[in-house]
Amino acid sequence: MKLLSKFQFWKTISKDVFESKFLLIQAEYYAVSCEIDKAKTSFEASIKAARDEGYVNEQGLAFERYGAFLEALVEMTEASICYKSAHVCYLQWGALALADHIWNKYKLSTCKEGLHPLLVATVVAKHGRS
Repeated sequence: MKLLSKFQFWKTISKDVFESKFLLIQAEYYAVSCEIDKAKTSFEASIKAARDEGYVNEQGLAFERYGAFLEALVEMTEASICYKSAHVCYLQWGALALADHIWNKYKLSTCKEGLHPLLVATVVAKHGRS
């Protein structure tokens, strides 16, 4: 909880840099506290904050951690969508080895699901088309 307090303080100093990080740590805190709805809300808020500030690497990390959380809840379809979205973020960031690791670790070649709506919204907003 002490770490969360530090990030909350830093967020007041530089919201654009620390908000997505704070929300991700908060989501993980809620996850280990078994506050499922709050965890889901915080994971999605972290993804949105990273997207809005252009931190594609942090967006990928938030998708990856959200996927692990959903996998622990045995929400496999949703987890696969998050892992696939993390893979795309890592590719966009240029972290090809990390993207390849995600692809292989979570067997995404067998995944028939699409991308997370928060990632699709990024592409539409960035390019102005759906």
